[in-house]
Amino acid sequence: MRMVRQTLAHLPCALVLLALARPAVLLAQYQKYEGKTVLNIQFEPKNQPLEPSELHDILPLRQDQPLRMADVRSSIERLFSTGRYADIQVDAQPYNDGKRDGVIVRFITTNSWFIANVTVSGRLSSPPRPTQLESISGLDLGQSYSESKLQQAVAGEQRLLESNGLFLSHIQPFFEHDDTYQQINIRFDIASGPRARFTTPLLLGDFKLSPESILTASKFRRWIVNTWKPMTQTRVQQALEGVRALYQKDNRLEAKVSLEGMKYDPSTNAAQATLRIEAGPRIEVHTIGAKISRRKVQRYVPIFEEHAVDRDLLVEGARNLQDFLQSEGYFAAQVVFKEQSVINDRASIDYLVNTGPRHKLAAILISGNHYFGVDAIRERMYLQTASLLQFPHGRYSASLLRRDVESIVNLYQSNGFREAAVTSRSQADYQGKSGSLAVSLAIHEGPQSFVNHLQVDGIDRLDRAAILSRLSSVAGQPFSEYSVAVDRDTILAQYFDKGFPSATFEWRQEPSAQPNRVDLHYVIQEGQQQFVRQVLTNRLTNTRPNLVNRNLTLNPGDPLSPTEVTETQRRLYNLGVFSRVDAAIQDPDGETDTKYVLYQMDEARRYSMAVGVGAQLGRIGGCNNCLEAPAGATGFAPRISLDLTRSNLWGLGHSISLRTRASTLDQRYLLNYSWPRFGGNDNWNVSLTGLFENSRDIRTFDFKRAEASAQLSQRLSKATTLFYRLAYRRVAIWNLQITPFLIPQLSQPVRVGIPSINLVQDRRDDPVDPHKGLYNTVDFGVADHIFGSQVNFARLLIRNSTYHPIGKRLVLARSTEFGEIYAFHSDLDPSLAVPLAERFFGGGGNSDRGFPEFQAGPRDTGTGFALGGSALLFNQTELRFPLIGDNIGGVFYHDMGNIYSSLKHLSFRTDQHDLKDFDYMVHAVGFGIRYRTPVGPLRVDLGYSINPPYFYGFKGTTQQLYSAGVNPCPAPAGSPYSCVVQNVSHFQFFFSIGQTF
Repeated sequence: MRMVRQTLAHLPCALVLLALARPAVLLAQYQKYEGKTVLNIQFEPKNQPLEPSELHDILPLRQDQPLRMADVRSSIERLFSTGRYADIQVDAQPYNDGKRDGVIVRFITTNSWFIANVTVSGRLSSPPRPTQLESISGLDLGQSYSESKLQQAVAGEQRLLESNGLFLSHIQPFFEHDDTYQQINIRFDIASGPRARFTTPLLLGDFKLSPESILTASKFRRWIVNTWKPMTQTRVQQALEGVRALYQKDNRLEAKVSLEGMKYDPSTNAAQATLRIEAGPRIEVHTIGAKISRRKVQRYVPIFEEHAVDRDLLVEGARNLQDFLQSEGYFAAQVVFKEQSVINDRASIDYLVNTGPRHKLAAILISGNHYFGVDAIRERMYLQTASLLQFPHGRYSASLLRRDVESIVNLYQSNGFREAAVTSRSQADYQGKSGSLAVSLAIHEGPQSFVNHLQVDGIDRLDRAAILSRLSSVAGQPFSEYSVAVDRDTILAQYFDKGFPSATFEWRQEPSAQPNRVDLHYVIQEGQQQFVRQVLTNRLTNTRPNLVNRNLTLNPGDPLSPTEVTETQRRLYNLGVFSRVDAAIQDPDGETDTKYVLYQMDEARRYSMAVGVGAQLGRIGGCNNCLEAPAGATGFAPRISLDLTRSNLWGLGHSISLRTRASTLDQRYLLNYSWPRFGGNDNWNVSLTGLFENSRDIRTFDFKRAEASAQLSQRLSKATTLFYRLAYRRVAIWNLQITPFLIPQLSQPVRVGIPSINLVQDRRDDPVDPHKGLYNTVDFGVADHIFGSQVNFARLLIRNSTYHPIGKRLVLARSTEFGEIYAFHSDLDPSLAVPLAERFFGGGGNSDRGFPEFQAGPRDTGTGFALGGSALLFNQTELRFPLIGDNIGGVFYHDMGNIYSSLKHLSFRTDQHDLKDFDYMVHAVGFGIRYRTPVGPLRVDLGYSINPPYFYGFKGTTQQLYSAGVNPCPAPAGSPYSCVVQNVSHFQFFFSIGQTF
């Protein structure tokens, strides 16, 4: 007797028993084998997708037990429920060896196939891109494969191709089977053929406007040359939006524009779009009683966005306008609308506005609160009292007040105050001031409920103590359904993380004998635990498998944890060699204890190029190769950059990049080799760098620097990283704009070998635009002869930045920077012992905005050019606040500090003793604007230097400077040159990208 079990497309769980015999014969055969001893259970083919131990646990049919038809049916159903089989047949044959009489039961199986790699190749014109075709196929990684799914995939790809004008495309699927893991790889070979071009569209309906204007708005045809564009899906959508915009501009807000079809003519390879247009009447929206700009009306009345006019949208518009007016201080504003009938193809919608008197929300009075402080309540409220910078009239509306009342009630209820209530009252002319408004919130807390006893049942396979330690609703804690929901999420998250996908949580409460106390009872149904059978990866072309394997956090036999599946996906993304990483469970609905985990990676491009164009604007430039403007002059320096990167070298995730930058002030070429995860450790990275730079942005001198360096970085924690560096560089200086007697000592090329260690601690919430947290750096290095250095010095630079939110919208940011360079084993004067190019240069947009860039500190007493120093101290303080909308912010700042000739000359005094004294602290205040962009805030700062330095500037030629002697200033009587007292300008401005710190 043979019984066949199949799944029907329309009834997946149906059980169908098929036999060639008639029912009477089937019954006779059934009775013939029923009750006979099962001598053996066999599977055909011998290699099954399930292990023998799994099959033994699944089958209720047992060897040496009587054959029962119910056991056969149950065996078939359980095998099918695993999802590993597409067809199962059961064959029973009698067997008698003279000792035993019984039957041999054979399960004849056909395995299921599961989707693995889906790719698109062939002669394909873009758009669409191959990834779009792969996505629209709907053949998801790990899902079961069927012919019907393949047909749907081909149909979907064909529709996408035709929507992009590829009507003559041909799709041919090819298959590759992996019998070991029951996977099927599908490759769609596509010949897209020629792309159709648009032709004059067919217009249907009542379109009212001229066909020529509609054709122009559709942009099917190129401008000037009047040739038809190739058809793409994007251009079709742009055409529909263009026509809708045309009607919107004509105030036809109810206009309906739809694409009814695209007729293809193979003889001309042209596609004719059929557009159905119902123009509708011209609709004008007016506000009566208050002047509200059209831009704001279009923003707050949703009929402009929805391209439809109905009562619900008009009501929403009235409510939005009322909220807007209330936020502007018209707290008693009322808005209603009135629709006018259509007359001569025109209709009008009038919003009748009664603004009422303008108020200012002066106070929010909260009473009755004992459990929570006022600050804890206020930080959850949308209402805001009037403030100069944020809300000149305060933030208030009836809807915001209702939302705040609800928020306060929820706060109390989530902490056990189940009867909490809040009443609100508005008080006009608060404290006798006309137009001043106060809102009073009276809180009735009521009794607080507590948990008297918690009983948890059902925790058998996980660590009970670890789960209970994370619960909120334990004895003595406030009781609320919110806390129970938190406990439910906590418990289920731990079960899901340990491979229990069907775990459930139920709870009930009972009143305790004590008042305002409850007894809780949690019941957990753990369900079946699932484990990792194996981790499978595909689409690795250039990447070595061992690189991927080292980053897998799942291993065979581990609990099937969704958290670890996602963590592995994140680690693979972090390798920087994959553009996409898809993770899936093969046959996720199958009822088996072990599952295959699948990762499908798309390798990123190995070669990339980036081009950037920018400019530097500020007090830079001035006269080059001359002695004028030692403190800089307003200048403009265009800049261009070109970066080339080769990623995933040798399939190991290494990369090499060439970064170039050129401007009128600086030319830089940097070659970097990066070796991430050095030694297989995620916390170690190595980089080797070669640098050549030709610069004159300091203005005192021009220099050329050639440098080679090696760096090893170690991540100690998420926020803390150590950098170990060894740099070897040679710096040549020329064109010194200083007194000639210093030139021999300062213009010699210098070779420096310096190892250093750098500690970085970053706890900012957003490195691009931080609002809270801190940022610390410590950099220490020693240059010595034993490292090949011609000079000996130690260098220390420390920086601490903190960010403190004030309320919801203000940020107080502060940064302090301190540094010292100490020369040792040198016979030179201490002021000359440190090479010019190794000294500290500062001032400007990122240190002290009382100076132009790199113009702080000691200066040449003869020419006034900056000489740098061996110590620095800067402190910057900013108050950041929103200015206009969400994208434009403002900053008030105060900067103080300077570059000092040495640490012993560091001073906090604010006055300059004479024209040769530069060791004092310069202060600056100013205002800045920040415009938010995807790459960081666009920054403009305007500053005023309170006590800028004064100095001698040499007015003469370079030859006259050589002839003037050691101390050219002040100039002696009758000299052909003059020494003019100059100063760093009181007014400074800076333009750049990114916050100051």
